[in-house]
Amino acid sequence: MDSLGCLVLRISVLLFGTCGCLAFIPGITEPEFIRRCVLAHNAHRSRVSPPAASLHSMSWDNELAKGARDRARHCQASHAPSMAHFGHPMFGWMGENIWLGVPFSTFSLENAIHRWNKEGAYSLKTNNCSRLCGHHAQLMWSTNFKVGCAVNVCTKGIENFSTHPESTIFVCNYGDSGQVHGVTPYIPGGACSGCGSEICRDNVCRYDWFPGWDYGPTSSAQSVSNWLIYFGLQGVCWLLNFYATH
Repeated sequence: MDSLGCLVLRISVLLFGTCGCLAFIPGITEPEFIRRCVLAHNAHRSRVSPPAASLHSMSWDNELAKGARDRARHCQASHAPSMAHFGHPMFGWMGENIWLGVPFSTFSLENAIHRWNKEGAYSLKTNNCSRLCGHHAQLMWSTNFKVGCAVNVCTKGIENFSTHPESTIFVCNYGDSGQVHGVTPYIPGGACSGCGSEICRDNVCRYDWFPGWDYGPTSSAQSVSNWLIYFGLQGVCWLLNFYATH
């Protein structure tokens, strides 16, 4: 094999696996990623036990998702030092949940959110658990009605967690922030008994509000852009692998 072939082979070894996972990382504007994040959150909230009197349903927030993406790009196994200064147009304070894993193939947003829900052995009666359960409390905080998530593969590893080139971090930000010391995540009672004028659906209070800064679902043009990026990355990986093995 000539020197150029050796070089391409080395590049393909370094990049082929990375391309394989990076091409599948969903962006924060991808409709399917948004749908699954919102659906998974609301599914757990609708099945909370004991039932909640006024647990709100969640909808997507683009600005929260941008904050989650920025945090994920820091590649740190820790929460943001302060969730009060992210420049959100409404929420002065925001909540945050983080999932870490290796390699990228182990990531599933549904499984990550499920783990947050099953964290510790939380007791609403004592407002305590056998282990740390901040993720669970944040997931079930009754006044949360907006969520924005992002996933990132940290090719240089995640600080205080892993040096693996497919170290993966999944971050969700929430509005309202939740987790006020000494306050339970929600008030138990008949499902939706405290919804007031809001619609009850799947045991949660439906809060269909899209503020001025939230532009709703992305356009078809964005979907085309994501499609082109996906196949562009796959094409580069395929060409490198083809040349290196022929």
